[in-house]
Amino acid sequence: MTRWNGLVCGAFAILALTVALRASEPTVATMDASRGYGGQAAQAIQSQYVGSSSCERCHAKEHAAWKDSLHIKMTKPIAEATIVGDFSEGTTFADHGRGYTFGRKDGKPFVTVTFGQAAPETFSVDYTLGAKRYQGYLSMLPEGRLFVLPIFWHVEHQRWMDWKEITPIPDGAHDIRQIWNVNCFNCHATNIVQGYDVGAKRYNSSWTEMGIGCEACHGPGRDHNTLMEVWEKTPALKPAYDTSDKNRGLSDTLKILSTRSSDPRRTFDTCAYCHGNKNNVFVGFKAGDRYTDYAMPFLISEPIPVNDHQGEFWPDGRPNRFNRPQALSMSGCFQAGAISCASCHLSHGSKFEASLKVDINDGRKGDELCTQCHSVPRRDPGSGSRDPKTPAVPPSFAGAGLTAHTFHAPQSEGSRCINCHMGDVNWRLLIRKRDHTFQAPVPENTARFGIPNACTTCHDERSPEWAARQMDEWWGDRDRRGKSVTLADTMYRAGSGEVMTLPALARLAVDRSQGLLVRASAADYIARLISERRSEGAPRSGSMQTQTSFAGGSRRSSPDPQRAKADAAPAVVTPAIVNALIGAADDPEPVVRAAALKALATIGDRERALAPVLARLVDSSRVVRARAAEVLVTFGVVQLPGAAGDALRKAQDDYLVSLDTFPDVASNHASKGWLEAERGNTREAMAALDRATLVEPNYAFPWVVKGVMSARQGRFADAVEMWKKARSIEPSYPNIDQLIGEAEKRKGP
Repeated sequence: MTRWNGLVCGAFAILALTVALRASEPTVATMDASRGYGGQAAQAIQSQYVGSSSCERCHAKEHAAWKDSLHIKMTKPIAEATIVGDFSEGTTFADHGRGYTFGRKDGKPFVTVTFGQAAPETFSVDYTLGAKRYQGYLSMLPEGRLFVLPIFWHVEHQRWMDWKEITPIPDGAHDIRQIWNVNCFNCHATNIVQGYDVGAKRYNSSWTEMGIGCEACHGPGRDHNTLMEVWEKTPALKPAYDTSDKNRGLSDTLKILSTRSSDPRRTFDTCAYCHGNKNNVFVGFKAGDRYTDYAMPFLISEPIPVNDHQGEFWPDGRPNRFNRPQALSMSGCFQAGAISCASCHLSHGSKFEASLKVDINDGRKGDELCTQCHSVPRRDPGSGSRDPKTPAVPPSFAGAGLTAHTFHAPQSEGSRCINCHMGDVNWRLLIRKRDHTFQAPVPENTARFGIPNACTTCHDERSPEWAARQMDEWWGDRDRRGKSVTLADTMYRAGSGEVMTLPALARLAVDRSQGLLVRASAADYIARLISERRSEGAPRSGSMQTQTSFAGGSRRSSPDPQRAKADAAPAVVTPAIVNALIGAADDPEPVVRAAALKALATIGDRERALAPVLARLVDSSRVVRARAAEVLVTFGVVQLPGAAGDALRKAQDDYLVSLDTFPDVASNHASKGWLEAERGNTREAMAALDRATLVEPNYAFPWVVKGVMSARQGRFADAVEMWKKARSIEPSYPNIDQLIGEAEKRKGP
């Protein structure tokens, strides 16, 4: 191989590494970029959605409850909304470097925003956002973006608040903007199509209805309505069927999702898709679809933006902001396949807190949510210490049996299931929300990491050490708590960039006693740690695939001199780590498999990684198939013979659809251009790269790819031009000076 051929091959190796390292890196430093994985693919067929009004005739009671629920109030046109904020003429507010003036023009509210030295801007309020804790306001911008104004009304306290109070954004005056049809678009309305036009650089978004309509939770209604009309006109055609909650086939019979009777995981996926932060891969999700055919949930390993001092999760995996579906996935109830969100909550709404089936503030009423499944409390034989002269009392949910389980008086707050197993762990957004992992307290994690525990939340005058001693005495569960502390310690140190955690992470990735969130996060941490160390400590960047986090750099924890040596250690990938990742790539959960594939792309052992990645080309999950195709591109595998080639092409088609799903993200077009270049489709590659530079002119990667393509064709002068353009955008781009120098020698006079 000549030096030049080697250099061009090396350039593509750099591209492979770049994609592996930057797959989730924002291409522009604005909130508009913090979003999708791929480009605009086919979304749900509009004609299948018929609107919630079509449900009322047959489901009047449910429809009435839904109309009064928070779901439909999520996003409302201003003409239909109940505006709770104070838009009285002359009302002003200032905080965090921004000033606001409120008023109405022709009856329609507006907000004038000032910050720094910028000229004041006035925005009309076209939609409301939410109505429970806060109400936000959206303004339609000229290019079709729906701007989430940086001011919210605190419903309980009846006051204005700058979004800095509830959102991890940089301090001071800045013009970061959250865009609803970028960050929030596929959850805060029913059947929304983003509709971005690359050429016009405009969003032509559409939807069936604003807010969470019936079809958001039950799926498109046309087929169901048609079937009901047929049965109504010809009763003889209506079959006999079981309408009970136990009929798992009821949804298929009725041609619409019945959340009360569906398999718990199917109902969970429908709720989780919107109630937890996620990385979007595809669009078009319909109620009843499998979550992992469209998205990946946020993991503990998600990079923490530099302006966010807490992150989305505590080190033990429990969420501290949103992400209650991820929490539920860590519970024993979920792992046993015995629970969904609908086990306790009513999607049509209820008069009780959090749309629960019962009032958890009414004595022991809330425990009914637990006792509907748990007939007696669980107590491990021989655990805890008690006077041997005192006869053991069998645990129960009443009287002395309850005290035998809780060691608190039966009618006390300490004997309520939710007070011990659902402590306040979600501390963000100026609220406290209950833990959905249902885990028993671990006071040691409070002492080491500040993670709340139920014991000292109630006994706030006591220390975590006191709580640990009491738990030793009463339940003797130190081993259980020790495992939780070990998990938290591993995740905390991994999040701080310590590559010495790699062996422990590998063990967690294949430990199926852990929830899917932990296993997937462990595998993802391995990928991130190896990538960071091999890129010579390049800073981690925030995910651009998220709906609810924003663009910008990420941070490592504050420097710790005692960890300096550990932090400088090389990323040693042992056979045991590789074996663990190969095992994780065959995990029952698609989220874990996808994370393992990402890690296998970074280990530097293509020979061992290739087979498990190839096996995922026929995975049952579309997201995993797309991830396998993406990883194979970084391995230089874009064609295979025979049946394997057919599988690869189908997976590449999935990957290309994901890249076409969000056309307002330049990196998606660039990645498509790279794949098409490797497949020899020059015209398609150049078209995709041109779109990348049209969406984001100040993005170096597509110019590097264009240069390599030119060099491969012997057009060295063109290659030099392309690479110089890339260097002007990103002077530190790897090996860019060497590429330019070699091409200069070869381009001729």
